[in-house]
Amino acid sequence: MQETINHMDIIISTADGASPIKRDSYKPNLENPRRIIMFDGVCNVCDGFVQFVFPRDIAKRFSFQALQTEKGKEILDYYGIPCDMSSIILVDEADGKHYTKSTAVLNILFFLKAPYSYFYSFYFIPPIIRDFGYDFFATYRYLILGKKDSCFFSPSMASRFICFKSKMMDLTQKNLLKKKKKKIN
Repeated sequence: MQETINHMDIIISTADGASPIKRDSYKPNLENPRRIIMFDGVCNVCDGFVQFVFPRDIAKRFSFQALQTEKGKEILDYYGIPCDMSSIILVDEADGKHYTKSTAVLNILFFLKAPYSYFYSFYFIPPIIRDFGYDFFATYRYLILGKKDSCFFSPSMASRFICFKSKMMDLTQKNLLKKKKKKIN
């Protein structure tokens, strides 16, 4: 399978010369730029962080996308960001910048209401020191708090995701439906 990326669309052609399949890729919303929080969709810590930010983002400044999804990979490719599942990534469509690890977390907290915005004061600590702590925790996060097979998010959050439809999300929705059917029976 061969992939060609030109930031406008992705064309996939098969080795046997079959006709290419064309699908839209990520395009930044320049008229109404978003701040996209990208996260490891199977990590309980990352999921918890998204669940923490969502209700506290009253101004709806943030959108969300799991790194493992097709759309997540397209966003990373568009901005040339290496895929690092151990990092929260904040992409700012307004200026095309992205932030990772502790810098991303502090920038996200900055936009939440007090007292959470006060954590931004840790920004004065050099990133090498902040990220050492971040990396240490990230290395053991699955061991400490575990991980799951797929993303779980309430459908009420769907409007805040860049793309709520993905195999990972569909798997979760199917599992929820199975559990509901079992409870009914």
